Amino acid sequence: MFNLMKLELKRNNIRTYIISTFVISIIMLGFIYLLAYLPQFDPNDADLNLFVGYNNIISLFSVINMTVFCLLSSVMYSRFVIEEYTGKSVILLFSYPIKREKIFISKIMVVSLFTIIGMILCNILIFVIFALSETISPLVNERITFEIITKAIKTTTIMAVSAAGLSIIAMGIGFIRKSIPTTIISAFLLCSFLCNIVADTLISDTLVIVFMAITIIAGIIVTSILVKKISCMEV
Repeated sequence: MFNLMKLELKRNNIRTYIISTFVISIIMLGFIYLLAYLPQFDPNDADLNLFVGYNNIISLFSVINMTVFCLLSSVMYSRFVIEEYTGKSVILLFSYPIKREKIFISKIMVVSLFTIIGMILCNILIFVIFALSETISPLVNERITFEIITKAIKTTTIMAVSAAGLSIIAMGIGFIRKSIPTTIISAFLLCSFLCNIVADTLISDTLVIVFMAITIIAGIIVTSILVKKISCMEV
């Protein structure tokens, strides 16, 4: 399986997605400062209390970043899966002396691992820079404690795994429709719908973990369905 994953990395230009991740990191770094500065626009505005405190900033930032990486992941699936299984290259894929299921799962693992690792590294870099700047010129009237650091790590991990799960679901919809736009639009709609739910429940660790578990289970179910579909495909 590891050799198949290496083959996928060679066959596809992974450098493009690495650069995309770097660009995302720069944009999201500016976004977290915007979230931290928003309450200062109008301290009397009750609606802006949503952005007060490191816990709220971390939660909202992680949800938005999950959406961004889910979209990036759906773009990768469009290249790794949708294009290859709906175009002429499927003939080449099926000519390999390797089980179709293994090739497909290797693609899923490459994109999922890239999404999870990419988002985690992105968040770590942003949180470290933000925390260092807060010690020099703070925007938030609060001290960074061990509990806040723990929350940042936990929330980042949960949202990264959730992004991977949601993108698999979006890929499944796009695969059935044999459409790249459908894959990307599905990812956006899923994130938009679920982010509204998650944003209201980020205070509860249990609900967030349940959300992650649901995305994982749904991702596994979609993968299983597609594996069966691919094994029965005719060239």
